[in-house]
Amino acid sequence: MTELALPAGSLQSALAAFKEGADAVYLGMKSFSARKMAANFSFEDLAKLRQVSLSQNKKIYVTVNTLVDDSQLGEVVSTLKQLAFIGCDGIIVQDLGLVEIIRTQFPTLALHASTQLAVHTIEGVRELVRLGFERVVLARELTFEEIKAIRQACPDVQLKVFIHGALCYSFSGLCMASEQLCGRSANCGACAQICRNYFSVSPDPEVGSALSPIPKTIRDGWFFSMSDLKAGLVAAQLQELGIESLKVEGRMKSPAYTSLAGRYYRAILDGNSDTKELDEALSIVFSRRQTAGWLAGYGRTGQDFSIRRDPTLGSTSFPSHRGLKAGTILLVKEGRAMVRLERRLSLRDGLMYFMQGKREPVEAVKFGLSQLLDQRGKSITEAYAGQTVEINLPDASVLPSAGEHLMVISRHDQNTALFSESLPLVKKPVDMSIVIGHEGLTLSSSQGTQFFPLPVSRAKKRQETEANLTQIFSQSDTSYFTLGTLTVDNQTSYGMDELFLPLSALKAARRAWYESLDRNLAQFFTSTTECKTHVDKQEMESLPPRSLLQTRDPLPFLDLKQLRRKSEQGEAIASLLFPFEDRLFLPLSPVMFNEQQFFEDLDYLVAAIQEEGVLEHVRFGLNNIGQASYFRKNQLACFFDIYFYLANNEAAKLALSMGLNVKGGYLWMERHELDDSTWPFTPAVVEETFKPPLFISRSCFRHDSLMLSCEHCPHRGSWYVKGDKERCKVLVEDCITYLVRA
Repeated sequence: MTELALPAGSLQSALAAFKEGADAVYLGMKSFSARKMAANFSFEDLAKLRQVSLSQNKKIYVTVNTLVDDSQLGEVVSTLKQLAFIGCDGIIVQDLGLVEIIRTQFPTLALHASTQLAVHTIEGVRELVRLGFERVVLARELTFEEIKAIRQACPDVQLKVFIHGALCYSFSGLCMASEQLCGRSANCGACAQICRNYFSVSPDPEVGSALSPIPKTIRDGWFFSMSDLKAGLVAAQLQELGIESLKVEGRMKSPAYTSLAGRYYRAILDGNSDTKELDEALSIVFSRRQTAGWLAGYGRTGQDFSIRRDPTLGSTSFPSHRGLKAGTILLVKEGRAMVRLERRLSLRDGLMYFMQGKREPVEAVKFGLSQLLDQRGKSITEAYAGQTVEINLPDASVLPSAGEHLMVISRHDQNTALFSESLPLVKKPVDMSIVIGHEGLTLSSSQGTQFFPLPVSRAKKRQETEANLTQIFSQSDTSYFTLGTLTVDNQTSYGMDELFLPLSALKAARRAWYESLDRNLAQFFTSTTECKTHVDKQEMESLPPRSLLQTRDPLPFLDLKQLRRKSEQGEAIASLLFPFEDRLFLPLSPVMFNEQQFFEDLDYLVAAIQEEGVLEHVRFGLNNIGQASYFRKNQLACFFDIYFYLANNEAAKLALSMGLNVKGGYLWMERHELDDSTWPFTPAVVEETFKPPLFISRSCFRHDSLMLSCEHCPHRGSWYVKGDKERCKVLVEDCITYLVRA
C-alpha cells in the first residue's frame, strides 16, 4: 500500500492529519529543520504524538534536513538521542555527515534521504542505497516517466514523491538566493523566499533579440514564483507504479490545510472518484495558481526539446494565496458590489479582489463578508452559483471595477476544532528490582540504584505485596519511563504476605525514583562525547580559489555537451578546461536529467583528454551524489566540489570512505571559517567573493516566466532582472534556467 504522508508543522496539524486519513506525518524539531519558522515539535510534543501513532498504527518521520557545521554536531547528536529514545519511523536528512553518526550510534533510526540532496537520477538513488538509506525523497523536478524509470531500475529502495504544495523555483538544496542576498541560508532552514519577490525584466544588449526576447505586454512580474503542485490526477498512477509514499508539502500551513489535504488525497487513494467538493475546499484553504508540475503538467516526459503546449509552471501574475473565483463583479456603488456567483458564498467567508498596485502591478484587497443580500434586498446567510447578490466592500480601500473577479480565500467553517493536547506520553519500560529490607527499599535498574528508607512492619492482615508494588510503580505520572518487569526480593524476617509498607511512603519513593530517571535522561541528552582532536590527515592537493573555476557567464561548472561539441569541431579539450598551476579542472553540473547521455559525453571527453595526453593532470569536480559511482568505477582523479556540501568532519570522513580517487574538496560554500583539527583532510575554503548561481531551475524562464512559445526556440537565452536592490542576469541553456549576480 502506498502511504499518504502529510505535513505536521505543529501537534495540532499532526493530530488533524491522523484524523483525516494520513498514514504518516513528517515533522521537525525545534532545531535542524528546513522549516525553521514552523511551530515545530518539542520533546514532549513528540512523546505525545508517538503514543498516538503507535495506538493508531501510524508513522512519524522527523526531518533533520539542514546542513550543520562542526560546532553543531554535539547538538545534533543530542537531538538524535531524543529521537532514538522516543522512537520514530525514519530520519529525513540532507547532511551526509549524519549518515555515519546515525548508522553507528543510532542504528534503530532509519535513514531517509531528503529532497534537499537534489537526487533526480538512477545513479543518485543507487549511491544513497549504498550509503545505507532505506528511502529516498526524490527531487520535485521529475516527470512521471522519469520517476517510472527510477522505480524500475531501483526496485529495492523505498521512494517518496511530492504530490501537492508549494514548488521552489530552484532545486531544493541548490538554492543560494536567500543566503547570498539576505544572509539567510535555505540550507539551514531560514529561506527568505526570494523566488516570491517582484522583478522587472530587460533584454541583454550583448546578445541578439532572438536570444533575449521579451513580449510587449511583459515588463515586470513575479518571474520566479512557481505555481503550486496539485497532482491528484496522477496520485493513483503513482500508487500503481509502486511508489511507497506520496508527500504533501506544507509544514508552514494551518491544521485546516493539513486536514483538507488528508481528506482529498485519502479519497483519491481509496478509489473515490467524487472528489470535486474536497478539491474545491482544499484550493480555498490555500492555493496559488495550480498545476500538476513537472510530474504531470510539464508538457514533456523528459529533458528533450519537444514543444510544450501545457500551461506554464509559473505563477508570475500573483505569488500568494488566491483561492478560487467566487464570481464576477457586475456593479460597484457606495461601498457595495453586485456579484454574479459561480460558487457558494456564505457570511464570514474570506474574500479578495485584485487592484492595480503602486509599487507592484497587482495588489490584493482582502476582507470578510459581513453582509449578503439577495436581488430583492433581503438579508441572507448563504447564496449559490448562478445567483446575483449584493455584498459589502471593505472600508477605506480602493474599490474594484465592474468585470473584476471576486475570489473566495477562506470558508467560515473550514477551521478545524482544536484537539486536546492533554495526551499520554509514550514511555520507555524499565525493568526494575526491589529489595525489601527492615530499613527500607532498594530500587535498581539499568539506570541505577537508589535506597529509600521507610518503616517495614508486620501487617495485621494478609497482603498482596508484589501485586501492590507492581500497581504502584506502574503509575509513573508525567515521567518518560514506566515499569517493565518487576522482581521483588524480600530480605526481611516477615513473609511476603505479612509485609506492611506504608502507601504514602511507597508513593513518595515512586515519585523520587521516576524523577531521578528523568534527570538522568536529561543529562544523557545533553552530555557530549569529547571529540578526538588529533586525526591522521591525508595530504591533498591544493585547490584553486573557487572563483577561478567559472565561465564568463559566470557558471561554476562546464557543460559536457558543449565541451563535446567543441571537441568534435576540432578544439582541444585541454584548452577548454580551467587551468590552475600544473592541473586542469572540469567541475561537473549538479543537474543531469539525461543521465545516460551525461555519462556518454563524459566517456567521450575522458577518451579525448587521454588521447591529448593530459588526463593525469585533469581533476573532475563532483557536484551531485549521482556522479560518485562513475568515478569509483573509473578511478579518475576528482574533488568534492561546492554542491557536494562538505559541511563538517563527519561528511568529510564519509566522502573519503566512498572509494574514490580523491584529490581534495571544498568546504561548504556558506562557511568561510574552519577549525580543521577533527577533519581527515584540510578542505579548501571558498572565498567570500565567490558568487554561485542564486537559482538553478528546471523551470524555463523563456516559457514559464515570459510565456514565450517553444516553437522555433533556440533553447537558450539571456536577460537582466532587477528587484528592489539587486540586478541579476538570467541565463537559459537547454531549457535549464540559472540566475546569477550581474
